[in-house]
Amino acid sequence: MELRELDLDALDLSLGRLRRLPTSEVERMESSLRSKGQLSPVVVAREGDRWVLIDGFVRVMAARRLKLDQVVAEVVEVTPTQMKAQVYLRNRERGLHLLEECRLVRELVEVDGLSQVEVADLVERHKSWVCRRLALARRLSPALLAEADLGRLTAGSLSKLAQLPARNQEEVWAAAQREGIEGGQIGLLATLWRQAPDPDARTWVLSHPTQALAHARGKTEESSDPRLGPAGEEVHRGLVALRRVSLRLTRRVQQGLGALAPAGLEVLARAHERARVDATEALERIHTALGGIDG
Repeated sequence: MELRELDLDALDLSLGRLRRLPTSEVERMESSLRSKGQLSPVVVAREGDRWVLIDGFVRVMAARRLKLDQVVAEVVEVTPTQMKAQVYLRNRERGLHLLEECRLVRELVEVDGLSQVEVADLVERHKSWVCRRLALARRLSPALLAEADLGRLTAGSLSKLAQLPARNQEEVWAAAQREGIEGGQIGLLATLWRQAPDPDARTWVLSHPTQALAHARGKTEESSDPRLGPAGEEVHRGLVALRRVSLRLTRRVQQGLGALAPAGLEVLARAHERARVDATEALERIHTALGGIDG
């Protein structure tokens, strides 16, 4: 392993575009450098007359804040494309943010011209891993990519938001910001918007995100309408089922009942009377509970 001291000003930080570099991490590293010094070398590769930084961006940024002149660097011999792969490989154990993985894969495909299979080989992952991250990078709104860079969106929320059209991603994010919704709740809000049964329900989700999330807690993802609480959901399902049964019975009767014995007619008559009484009472109670509103 070749180690050498390099001037900070001699380092090319262009690959930093593939990383998220939160200020909080730089501040922690600054404290560590001040008290303990540089514990591990940064990693660089020579490209022409440049020393391209591959790993150690937080350390370099912290060193600059401390006005240090040099850092200890490990020199590796790799191609420009391999440099990008090393950004991932050298951080694989502690893990990169999903956004960083997406950005790397997209650049290797769209800038370096590699196939998804070639990218998978280069970063030592399955091609499906590459495919998912490329798709996510292409679906996400540029505005949300910028927000994710600032650490405001979790990986799970990014994945959920990416399932929406770009404009709607930004609408859901704006609604979450307005109400102070954070973390995984943003992803849940995106799911509620996507599963809403009609445009009015989606508009309601955006207008009342906190209420929509409150209704969704404790419910499965099969819930059909975020405007309904658990009781409203149950009543709604029952009314839909009642209407379907009513339509089916109407079609059946219109087609005729065929030849029925007197005893059979009596059975149907008793069942009809019980259903009429019970259904009428249920509908009247619902009508009263709704305050007499007709839908």
